Amino acid sequence: MTRILVHGVYKYFFMSRLSVALKRSPSAVPGTCALPLRHAGFTLIELLVVIVVMGIALGMVVVQLMPDNRAVLREESQRLALLLENAGMEARSSGRTLAWSAEKNGYRFWTKNDYGDWVALDNDSIFRSRELPEGVQVGQVSVETQPLKPGEHLALSAASFALPFNIRLVSSNASANITGSSTGAVTARLDGELQENPANAQP
Repeated sequence: MTRILVHGVYKYFFMSRLSVALKRSPSAVPGTCALPLRHAGFTLIELLVVIVVMGIALGMVVVQLMPDNRAVLREESQRLALLLENAGMEARSSGRTLAWSAEKNGYRFWTKNDYGDWVALDNDSIFRSRELPEGVQVGQVSVETQPLKPGEHLALSAASFALPFNIRLVSSNASANITGSSTGAVTARLDGELQENPANAQP
């Protein structure tokens, strides 16, 4: 679209300058003396039109290159929902308790070692630590409607029934809720939208 717009402006000015040049060309009648032509430059109006058109074209390019904040937030919330649901399934099938925690610019998953201490799964291919895109951050985290305190982990128990939780992701102009139910199902929803299916995201 931008290339078509610029091409149209170029064609318009080329044809207009060609028309002016033909009108000012010397007469071909023998015996007449043609006056020397003054070089015809662009007028102020033409220059202003060019500046306006180039500004519009540049604005269109910038808009096309800028990511959609809601689309980024939707993708991240679906990915987190899928990871949390899979982590809950892993905890129940393996019999080991896993956990999730929010970091400064992302989040990570944890497991307990033989001494009962939490160890980050940073080297795990699926549950490795992840950074959130610029402008997206973790908001409030709550378990059974009670806010999670700073430094606490969201435990993904090996028990048959999980504790309901809610994680809020926020950006500059949108927010999303990742909600875990007692059945282990985890869903993602942007404010003002229906619940998203986390199976659509890529871990």
